[in-house]
Amino acid sequence: MPLYNLEAVKAPRLYGVFLDLFSRLLRLPIIGTIILELIKKKNKVPQMVHFATRSHCGREGEYDGLLDSNGGQPQPLLPLYYPIHEMTQDEHMMHQRMAKEAPLDLKALAAADVVQFPSSEEDIFRHWTISDYTSRYLDGSITPSQVVDKIINIVEEMNRRNQNSSIVTQMNTKELQLQAEESTKRYQTNNILGVLDGVPILVKDEIPTIGHLVTLGTSFLSNHVEKDILPIIKLKQQGVLIVGKTNQHEIGIGTTGFNLLHGTPKNPYGRDGRHYYTGGSSSGSAAAVAMGLVPLALGADGGGSIRIPSSLCGIVGLKATYKRVAMDCSVGCSVFHMGPMANNIKDAALAYAIMAGEAENDHRHHSQKQPPVHLHAYVTNRYKESSDSDNFSLKGLRIGIFHEHINDAEDNVVRATKRAIEHYLRLGAETVPITLPHLQEIHLAHGITITTEMFSLLEEHYQSTHFDELCPESRVSLAIGRSWSSSEFLAAQKVRSYAMHHIEDLFKNKVDIILSPATPCTAPMMRDDVASHGESNLSETSALMRYMIHGNLTGIPALVFPIAYDDETSLPISLQIQAAHWREDLLFHVARQSKDILRGGVARPALYVDVLGDKQ
Repeated sequence: MPLYNLEAVKAPRLYGVFLDLFSRLLRLPIIGTIILELIKKKNKVPQMVHFATRSHCGREGEYDGLLDSNGGQPQPLLPLYYPIHEMTQDEHMMHQRMAKEAPLDLKALAAADVVQFPSSEEDIFRHWTISDYTSRYLDGSITPSQVVDKIINIVEEMNRRNQNSSIVTQMNTKELQLQAEESTKRYQTNNILGVLDGVPILVKDEIPTIGHLVTLGTSFLSNHVEKDILPIIKLKQQGVLIVGKTNQHEIGIGTTGFNLLHGTPKNPYGRDGRHYYTGGSSSGSAAAVAMGLVPLALGADGGGSIRIPSSLCGIVGLKATYKRVAMDCSVGCSVFHMGPMANNIKDAALAYAIMAGEAENDHRHHSQKQPPVHLHAYVTNRYKESSDSDNFSLKGLRIGIFHEHINDAEDNVVRATKRAIEHYLRLGAETVPITLPHLQEIHLAHGITITTEMFSLLEEHYQSTHFDELCPESRVSLAIGRSWSSSEFLAAQKVRSYAMHHIEDLFKNKVDIILSPATPCTAPMMRDDVASHGESNLSETSALMRYMIHGNLTGIPALVFPIAYDDETSLPISLQIQAAHWREDLLFHVARQSKDILRGGVARPALYVDVLGDKQ
């Protein structure tokens, strides 16, 4: 078997009335079944099932017929549904020591110097950060009420001008203005609620938030929220102002951000008059941060849905360890992760520190099997306990490099990624060649899992008159989710178990982080032929997810951030780094040392709004 076996999904690009017809054919009992079985065979699903039945778990590099840890007979794979990493006693003690040595201090984190990527237009442009907002509130040069009024005007004007590309889909303006007034009074009376008091943020549609509906980007879902989830509660305790809900790819199971109902957000970095996708499914959140509307937004990631739009829009996006940011969710519940999207490393780290931690009511108490939240490596500038403190060194950091995987990207992306590797080598890191075997099977396992979970959530709507209200692309995805057999779903969970064993061993024995491009290309262009019915382009969808899937299936944390811009289009190119479960602190530490990779610094987006009002 070749070391790198990941292949592009084989399916035609469909759009317009042909896509609508195809989505209806898949719903038919006999014809739909035949078509879907042909698609499965063409994409080697039977081989994935065969792999799951014959494979065994074990140490990295020993995958077939190996002995168990006690030297006995080979251990067959058992299905694993939730990717919860159970710590060893040594790991538990390490995290306890780290949390004790570097206890979370939100005020200190908020007051620290911002780790900004340098600007390519010195003294002319830079993104406004959380501390820019709070410092201006403190000196009285602007108030939360003034900021909120300006954002409301900007959003309303954008929606009037661009009715086919909405970024913000829900706002409760009266309630928002009341909360801003309260925040303004707190600053005037020196009774500040927390480190985010008065800071405007936006939240992805599918994340439950009081005062806003959960619609999943559809016209027929309108779930009222009676109670905030824990991460939202924690953010509100620090004083955030939730501006509203952001647009998303319909039902959250696409990578472009396309939405027929609300329109599809434009990538703020598109400079040639064309409509480039933001990426999805957290499309509106990424666009809002990149264009400067808010310094922080929340996204959700079941297969790259935080990291893909963050990458394509040139911002920072974190998919934390599974259940690190607690949220019970029926949408892709075993692959679902919630996390922050920001324009700089510090703000992403601060938001993570606030939101992370266990939840008492978490399903099966999974989130309670985690260590205390800390940012040890980020705060101390040491990638491990025993290393020397050096702000400018990554000496001894072991970076896992899967060369064949990295090279499976467009030339401009490969060049930028290799330049990033050279940067880390100059800082003292070392590269370790690795393989991520059976990626084809792992990607199929993820696809089976997330589409099955989505169909189980939306089955009654798929089978009802709401079928016609769904975008044809969503119908196709749900038809695929409906088609999986019990043996295929079980095989997918066995493959997850295989991937989990491998990745845990890799981080335990060989590497500290794994580095790759975030996406193999820059933002795709939205073609004119998708306006009426959208498009189903499974080849493009799977390509954008090429470096994403391991993180969702195994639950390891991953961080993306910009490292270059394309010479022709000026669209962002981003890097992804992944670490062992619960080591978000290490990701932020490495990202902190990465700002010089971005030659020329951050470029001003073509679509940019100046909320704080200074002349930029």
